[in-house]
Amino acid sequence: MSLLHAEYLKLSRRRLYPVMILILGVLTGLTAFFLLVFGQIAPEVAGDVPVLEKPEAYTIGAQQMAGQTWFALILAVVLLGGELSTTAWATSLTRDARKTAHIGSRLTIFVLAAWLAMVLATAGWALIVLFVSPGEGAPNLADWLGMIWRLGLTQLAWVALGMGGIAMLRSVGPAIGAVIAFSFVESILALWGPYENVSLTAASTGLFDIGLGGLMGSFIPGGDLGLVHAVTIILGWTVLGIVLTWWGLQRRDA
Repeated sequence: MSLLHAEYLKLSRRRLYPVMILILGVLTGLTAFFLLVFGQIAPEVAGDVPVLEKPEAYTIGAQQMAGQTWFALILAVVLLGGELSTTAWATSLTRDARKTAHIGSRLTIFVLAAWLAMVLATAGWALIVLFVSPGEGAPNLADWLGMIWRLGLTQLAWVALGMGGIAMLRSVGPAIGAVIAFSFVESILALWGPYENVSLTAASTGLFDIGLGGLMGSFIPGGDLGLVHAVTIILGWTVLGIVLTWWGLQRRDA
């Protein structure tokens, strides 16, 4: 518990997290404009950019937030990388040599932070839907809770991969480039049928079992994945990220 508290204090005292939430809010607003508003003010493009209606628009918002993979990746890389580039990691091991506990505490705090950001962004999206989207109705409590745990599960995998990237490379700049490049390439490969069955991007969006129509919908993979299949993929990538983190820290200990 002391390690968890220590990681919470480190996160709360840095400006990185609120700045990233601000950037996420801007991106959420832009996405909401193009998916919720643009089709209404420009009906001539409604075939390619459909007008999202309630109640499906709420769930699509959570699905879009799950696709904001950069947040969890950068958060994990910068926070853990800041320790690895100084003597902070070595000092932590001197005080408590349990490497598993250190990895677990950081993974927990990073995932909770990323999850909270996605929940806040989804709430902001829902507020926009409430006022601008046509249609009636809203998800019930069980549906909202389902969206919340799905957002948390997706952040778990991406945070683990971000930690694995910085543990292997030990340099924040190259690690950010590597994990963002991986996310981009992975999202492109997810459009390829055979790879979609093991794609983290496809699983992250497929968890929500809803898709967009028109041209934009064809660029969102994972619609054919079942819930159990998607969860299995995400857990598999999470394990890979944790293994890479352990191996990187063990092989190149500070």
